[in-house]
Amino acid sequence: MEFYGDYHLHSSYSDGRCSVEEMVMAASLTGLAEMGLADHGPRNLFTGLKSEQMLLEIKKEIEQLRPQYPDLQIKLGVEANIVSLNGQLDVGKELIAELDFLIVGLHPYILPDRVVDIPWILRNQTEKIFPSIKNRVRNENTKALVETIYRYEVDIISHPGLKMPIDITEVARACLKRDTCWEINTGHKFPGLQEVSTVARQGVNFIVNSDAHFAESVGALEYGSWVLEKAGVPHEQIKNVK
Repeated sequence: MEFYGDYHLHSSYSDGRCSVEEMVMAASLTGLAEMGLADHGPRNLFTGLKSEQMLLEIKKEIEQLRPQYPDLQIKLGVEANIVSLNGQLDVGKELIAELDFLIVGLHPYILPDRVVDIPWILRNQTEKIFPSIKNRVRNENTKALVETIYRYEVDIISHPGLKMPIDITEVARACLKRDTCWEINTGHKFPGLQEVSTVARQGVNFIVNSDAHFAESVGALEYGSWVLEKAGVPHEQIKNVK
């Protein structure tokens, strides 16, 4: 199984280790037909964009690079953070409209949108220490993610369930209704076979991304091929398969 695009790539604008041009060059050398830069939203502590306005700077840089890479479709998105239980993102809708695609994700170390959401974030950081709150945390995370899927035009949910547990079936149901892709993240080798099989049975579409932070990781999508084939997912449910 081969893939024509990799849409979850980070640059030095957030916590990536390479410039935009270095990531573009890597995608071209790898033979990808499409690539998508998706740096962390600004509320991701220590690793996010300095501000959402930086997306416009990246957009200008991409526009300058496109003529140099005629065989590569360079797209711009963002990995926006869910920053409240009501599904709010840390990137405004006006800026999202400037992008080619939207990835959203749950991350445990973010600056929440409201004071009332601080306990939710803290519970995610401590649920392994206090197992009694695990069900509450999973329910809260599920609510936040589902609210986001219905509030925004979400193309992809990044590494769903990684470090922040969710109800897979409920989130998959929302993804199916809203035509949102479930990411297989090869950088984290996540989700696992059982989760992929469960989501596939719901009829949800998948997309395989590297979550590359280094140029040498761009297009490294082998885990996605393995887990999708092992789970018997049909090609029509895989968005970026050749």
